[in-house]
Amino acid sequence: MAKKTNLIAYCGTYCPDCPSYTHEVADLAKDLRSYLRRQKFDKYASMLAKMPVFKAFKHYEKGYELLGAMMKIRCKNGYCRTGGWGQSCKIKNCAIKNDFEGCWQCDSFETCKTLNLLEPGRDAPHRKNLRKMRRIGPAAFVKTKTT
Repeated sequence: MAKKTNLIAYCGTYCPDCPSYTHEVADLAKDLRSYLRRQKFDKYASMLAKMPVFKAFKHYEKGYELLGAMMKIRCKNGYCRTGGWGQSCKIKNCAIKNDFEGCWQCDSFETCKTLNLLEPGRDAPHRKNLRKMRRIGPAAFVKTKTT
């Protein structure tokens, strides 16, 4: 079970729930870009853009660029605890500095401004996970995720 608890990021995100870990978004974006390139869809999009009903295709290049950015949504160097996201994660650095296994051990995680980095546009699943881990522990938490 200890191996599975390594899939809990310091912030409370469970790696298998994260698009960066699963690579699903990145892989789908890569496949779509490849398909669009093979089909020379940029030429088709420029033709469609001339029709009022398809005027959004005027922005095709931006959409293609966005797919390129989505291809980068993947953990490099493994997952959080083995070097994923490198040294740039402020949440990870804070937990390590305070000698915490994860933010669930911190008395201030509910009001932590550093954890707020994960909240724009999300429903804060990491805080929900942190509450649960604080209550039942990381090993029991992982069991709830794998059943």
